[in-house]
Amino acid sequence: MSETLALNNEQYIGLLKLLAVAQQQRRVMTYRQVIEKLQLPAPSVRRLATTLERLAQQDHQHQRPLRSALVVSQAQPAHPQLGFMEYVQKLGRFQGHMDESNVAAWLETELAQVYSYSYPEV
Repeated sequence: MSETLALNNEQYIGLLKLLAVAQQQRRVMTYRQVIEKLQLPAPSVRRLATTLERLAQQDHQHQRPLRSALVVSQAQPAHPQLGFMEYVQKLGRFQGHMDESNVAAWLETELAQVYSYSYPEV
């Protein structure tokens, strides 16, 4: 990850806390909500997306559900952004065609696992 796009330690801890709350409440958050709550500077979407990919890689390496899936687009359908789904596909965590029904099915399954998992940082 580019250092210029890295979140500082306080922002990263804030992100983990936001994701923990969303997990406990069994809900998702939009990219915009996370950006606003963390007050991320521009390029805020790219900064958040890069961090979510890094977190997905860490979760994948530890064979955990991908808590990055808790962050979705505010556009309907409320799915993770295409770039994130392509990254998840490269990790081998998503197979098949990148269409709405497959992404929705993947997201539903992944979120069910995220909601029931106990992450060590929390």
